[in-house]
Amino acid sequence: VLMRCSGCHYPADPHPKTAGVVCDILGRQHLQHQLEGTRLDDGTWVKYSNTACSRREENVVETKTSIIKDFRPNIIVANIGLHLLHFQDYGRDTNECRLEKWINYEGWLEDIVVAAENAGAEYLLFKTSNLICSKRYMFKFVQGTKIYTRKRTKTITKCIKSVREGTSLTIGTNAIRNYCTNGIFNDIGSQHLNRRLFRFVDARKNSTSVKLAVFNDHDVQSCVYTPECDGRHYHMLNLVRIRLLANLLNCLNQ
Repeated sequence: VLMRCSGCHYPADPHPKTAGVVCDILGRQHLQHQLEGTRLDDGTWVKYSNTACSRREENVVETKTSIIKDFRPNIIVANIGLHLLHFQDYGRDTNECRLEKWINYEGWLEDIVVAAENAGAEYLLFKTSNLICSKRYMFKFVQGTKIYTRKRTKTITKCIKSVREGTSLTIGTNAIRNYCTNGIFNDIGSQHLNRRLFRFVDARKNSTSVKLAVFNDHDVQSCVYTPECDGRHYHMLNLVRIRLLANLLNCLNQ
């Protein structure tokens, strides 16, 4: 999410009308990056750009950094996480884009930092990957989370073979083993990425021109607020998350 404003003010308790518009933007699942953005009542422009891997394996980083440069936002909220996770052979096979970006996750984070610097952004917030509530899963995902949570050698060996057969990339077996073990589509996989995110931000925050922080909305999410057969989207909590975002920006602005 990219935000551009003049004389930015970040109230800890945003006006319900403004918050509602932002919530609506954050809740959409299929916005295209060509959108011009939405102008809020206070003059703030908000733009959403999908960072997920496309089926055509487009250069996602190049496309998104170009959008950042053109939009020249004051605030960037960036995330890529759940789209990279797998249940190989259990309803969510990986592909080259997901595999490569999971392995080089810190490289993606660094690319966004550089893009934010080049665009003159003031704030860059990396959003944590969502809580995954496995008990909301159905069908193949139930079996997938059960099998991969056990981390048995037979399961991981089978995963390595399956992933290797589905990619032409030259990637070492240890890297694929790490992905098969820790890149799984439940909260083990989500929290693994979040730990990597926190480490990256902690190491990078004092060597950049932008105010860099983690927007941790993972910890305000719970299974009560995600639908059956989903387990990873929390639209009912959007207003709470927007208020958390406003509080974080307010603190960084002190």
